[in-house]
Amino acid sequence: MEHKFKDIYIGKIIKRKVDERGLCYAEFARKINCARTSLYHIFNSKNIDVERLLLISEILEYDFIEEVYKKSKKTDFQFPCIVLPLTSEGIDISNLPQEFIELLKQKL
Repeated sequence: MEHKFKDIYIGKIIKRKVDERGLCYAEFARKINCARTSLYHIFNSKNIDVERLLLISEILEYDFIEEVYKKSKKTDFQFPCIVLPLTSEGIDISNLPQEFIELLKQKL
């Protein structure tokens, strides 16, 4: 089984966000309670302790869990979506192609 997180380096994403916020590394290190020299280890890390990641998320006001975990769960398959207007009588399908209406009748 291929691991879906193999190309994600959380440290690089954290560094990018620190740089985007314009924080100096010494100040950021102080805010997350680590030595500045340890910060470079974080920036080069593939993995990070969840408690520290939550603190970093709070400091940078950015949801790293959403960025890394939830986006990686997306599949290649996308469910089709059609928005149909509602009328007082129900769903208005008058503007749909006849072939699609027939397909819906077969499936429902």
